[in-house]
Amino acid sequence: VYCKNIRRLYDDIPIAIGGIEASLRRFAHYDYWADKVMPSILIDSTADILMYGMGEKHCVEIAKRLAAKQKVNELTDILGTCYTVNVEDYVPRSCAECPSFEAVSENSDNGKRQYAISCKIQQEEHDPVRGKTIIQRHGNKIVVQNPPMPPLTTEEMDEVYALHFERTYHPSYEKLGGVPAIKEVEFSITHNRGCFGACNFCSIAF
Repeated sequence: VYCKNIRRLYDDIPIAIGGIEASLRRFAHYDYWADKVMPSILIDSTADILMYGMGEKHCVEIAKRLAAKQKVNELTDILGTCYTVNVEDYVPRSCAECPSFEAVSENSDNGKRQYAISCKIQQEEHDPVRGKTIIQRHGNKIVVQNPPMPPLTTEEMDEVYALHFERTYHPSYEKLGGVPAIKEVEFSITHNRGCFGACNFCSIAF
């Protein structure tokens, strides 16, 4: 909704999306609200580029390139990002191909099998060392996922955590007496970043 409104108001402004909601919907995915398989959020949102994973390096690289006057549709080689391309403009390369949106959204035993195959491919290639480019056809478009961005080095992570985060809840919560849960995390040490994945109880897992 936000992307479509931005697109309506500002037309060709570059739109980059990310975060857990976009990351989990970068390919065709099952939507619990609609109770059906939905296309990539890149298709529905009309965004230009999607960042998956933690995002620090992606954001900086995208910002640098846009500042250098590179067009957003030329940002097709940044690790940890996805974009769409028209089928007739796609240049074949070494990649893993998921079953198409049409195949995985078919309401049949075969459709469910194709969906499972698609998810397996996505998990197998989600490795910053050996992960391949993944593509998935959506009608006349192809969603292209570049290999994952390598994790931050120790030095890079120290730089991130040295930034001036508030490290507390929003001041608007003061009138409600604060947020008690802040005590549990105020002095925590980060040992895991992002979603490790594959939790059987998770409503947003594959």
